[in-house]
Amino acid sequence: MKMNKVLAAMAASVVAASAFCAMSVTSLAAERDVKYTDSGNSAGTSDDGTLLRANILNEWASPAVSDIPTEDNDNPYTSYVKVTFEVSGIGSDSKVKSEGAETDKDLEAFLCGGIGGYSRHMNEYQGGKIPADEIVKINGDGEYTVEWKFDEPSATAQILYVQTNIPIFEYGGDLAATSAKITIKSVKTDDGVEAPTTTTEAATTTTSGTGTATTTATKKGEASAQTGDAGAAVAVAALGLAAATAFAVRKKD
Repeated sequence: MKMNKVLAAMAASVVAASAFCAMSVTSLAAERDVKYTDSGNSAGTSDDGTLLRANILNEWASPAVSDIPTEDNDNPYTSYVKVTFEVSGIGSDSKVKSEGAETDKDLEAFLCGGIGGYSRHMNEYQGGKIPADEIVKINGDGEYTVEWKFDEPSATAQILYVQTNIPIFEYGGDLAATSAKITIKSVKTDDGVEAPTTTTEAATTTTSGTGTATTTATKKGEASAQTGDAGAAVAVAALGLAAATAFAVRKKD
């Protein structure tokens, strides 16, 4: 009889736990494409003419590049801008070379420019002010994605480019002669639809030989997609089954 009581209590606890799990499901804002038109003029260098760059929006480049919109009130940049690009012409190199010998400096890429009130350029990189998770390591020819994160959305972009520390003169000469190339594949941001903040109640049921006690904890956070009426029904049914199981235990006593 005692073993039956233990098994029944365990079943009630498991069912109650399932009620807690049925309350909510997390979702994230969806990623979307920023309209990108390849003008064929993206190839560029750092201001000193030595490091490879790909311009996406840069009216100060020669020729000027406007491959993404400068203003879009309907589809603003929200929490980030993300660029996928292809590197070619450097083989399997992953380090900066000096006179043909590898050094311990990684080849890297990062986003620079001005988006709304946010601005950064090569000096931030050289000063160690660009977050490490916004710098991508380049391990030879291949496709890479680099991201620039924001705290506030903006509908405007003044300048945007992928900057690298790839020295063009180590791959054949100036910009016209170097084999090192960057090809922009896509520009993305999220859709700006934030998950609403809601209050969810998580019920925890404990069962003993003398009865069932239910406590409710309230948690406020990002919601995301709730299970709705179906989820609530599952939770209520699970709690009801837990109570019924506990009643059966008492009756067998």
